[in-house]
Amino acid sequence: METRLKPRNHSAASAIGSLERGSKPRVVAVVDSIVPIVDLIQLKRKGIDLFEIRVDLIETTLACIVKYMGDLTAHVGLPLIGTVRENTKTAPDRLRIFRTILPLVHGIDIELGCAILPEVVAEAHRLGKTVIVSEHNFEKTPSDTALQSIVDQAKAAGADLVKIAAMARNKDDARRLLRFVKYCGFPIAAFAMGEEGAFSRVLACENGSLFTYGYISKPVAPGQLSAVELAGKIKRK
Repeated sequence: METRLKPRNHSAASAIGSLERGSKPRVVAVVDSIVPIVDLIQLKRKGIDLFEIRVDLIETTLACIVKYMGDLTAHVGLPLIGTVRENTKTAPDRLRIFRTILPLVHGIDIELGCAILPEVVAEAHRLGKTVIVSEHNFEKTPSDTALQSIVDQAKAAGADLVKIAAMARNKDDARRLLRFVKYCGFPIAAFAMGEEGAFSRVLACENGSLFTYGYISKPVAPGQLSAVELAGKIKRK
């Protein structure tokens, strides 16, 4: 007899800052520039729950970003996820950048398999921060077996939750990814990229994704929707 998997229960998920993970769908707004604080306050009023600070994309000095993060916490009061993808600006000193921002954020996002992953995870956990280990596939949606392997590797690396963003070549790819999320046995945020997968960013939370990500002024990933649009569309528990 075939065993039917049961959707996982999010109720025991822990917190990111003042937000209890899994208590209801969350919208993350991606901050990729020095957005005026007054604009971020307006986003909070429109239903945004968290901000992801993309340190690698903000075109200013680290000192200015650190000050900005402090101002954001003081005046907006939403939890922050700190993300430092590798690029020409960050590659020479990425570990130091993570260590600099860790005291200022409530969680960090770091890619699965990167060389500095063990050090960043250890420091984040020492400071009591939530660790998101992420995997992005800009070519295709991996098989279910490969998706499970990503989750297992992230868990073994010390992730508190895993984030998966994968390119959908068609809507069936996106639907399959949503089904994987629904039955995943580990805290996960996942959705499909590309125009064919855009709808999954709205439906992700209904299928068990803890977060969905949206842009503020311009997309930072293929098929990404605006954070305000997502906040108006997703069903809150």
